[in-house]
Amino acid sequence: MKDQSNSIWQHLAYLEQKINQQYALIQELNEKMDTLIEQQQGSKAMAETIEYNFEQLKIETLEGTLNIGLTPQNDLPFEQLDLPEESPESSFTPMEQQIYNQLMPFLRKELPEVLNQFAQDYDIEIDQQQKHVLYQDIKNQLPQRIKEHTSQIQQNGRVIIEREQIPALIQHIQKEITQGIDLFLNQLKENEEDES
Repeated sequence: MKDQSNSIWQHLAYLEQKINQQYALIQELNEKMDTLIEQQQGSKAMAETIEYNFEQLKIETLEGTLNIGLTPQNDLPFEQLDLPEESPESSFTPMEQQIYNQLMPFLRKELPEVLNQFAQDYDIEIDQQQKHVLYQDIKNQLPQRIKEHTSQIQQNGRVIIEREQIPALIQHIQKEITQGIDLFLNQLKENEEDES
């Protein structure tokens, strides 16, 4: 009988040891989980949801550069025209920065809709990666376009524009972007038809 009670006490001691080990492990995991939650909350990134529904055509490749209102004024090779040596944004005047800041919502929100509408009009399908490439191309050209427009309204090195005229200039650049997309997708459609 003594052996049995000894055996029971040993078994209970063993179970208590296992319970303590499990409790310590749970505490450790809770601490790690709390740390991970804190790290995750500290590094939240905002992501806008953009939905596109193209189901009619499939484009195997979409290549090229979308040029917005680019008209070469000298005989430079095309590759040199859209590769500025320094970032134009870094040398923006306050007015140019204001124009840039007001155009960015157009690029983020309205540009996808414009792109979808033209793609639908031309009956072409453009996937997310192609849209991203177009967006980046336009975004990269935007500072140079702003600089070019403001340089055209300079007199003796000073920009002559009233604050009330800024919205008209922004609308003009938005129109150039829209026309550039229209021309690009039209060319893409013509190339697609030529290959068929």
